[in-house]
Amino acid sequence: MTTAVAPWGTKRLAPYPSITEVPYVRTEIDPDTQTTRYFDASGKRIEMGEHGTGTATANQTSTSADGGGKNPPPPADSDLTEDSDSD
Repeated sequence: MTTAVAPWGTKRLAPYPSITEVPYVRTEIDPDTQTTRYFDASGKRIEMGEHGTGTATANQTSTSADGGGKNPPPPADSDLTEDSDSD
């Protein structure tokens, strides 16, 4: 019999920052921007503002598709062989 183990990522979770409740009763999709519109009980549109979901808590890193970043690795020997088939 195996014992269930919690996924390692759950130990890294932290509570969300404090939030402000915005009362809305209806949503719809804007056909032009494909974003959500929020409305209060009287039908007035509510501006939700910036959500801050794009903020990072750590330094961001990026790499190219081959993992080399600004300095891609040199091609492997197998990449340098010429195609023996004529087109």
